[in-house]
Amino acid sequence: MEENYKDKRGISELFDVPIKTLNNDLTEMRRIEFNVYILRPSHKRIYINVEGYKSFFQYKQKLREEQFEKTIKVICRYDII
Repeated sequence: MEENYKDKRGISELFDVPIKTLNNDLTEMRRIEFNVYILRPSHKRIYINVEGYKSFFQYKQKLREEQFEKTIKVICRYDII
């Protein structure tokens, strides 16, 4: 199976994400289990796996939805009292 890697500019254009946001995402990816999707063969070169970055987006969406559900439960709990 062929791995599809792109540099920061390629990922930025593909996912329509500003470079600054991409840098923040990469920092977060390095801190959790998504660090395997980032290749850094030298100081100046960095390559990101397209499917890995997509999986990271799905992970972030799931976290956001779970947090939203918790917030709704707390708000509903206070409305009942």
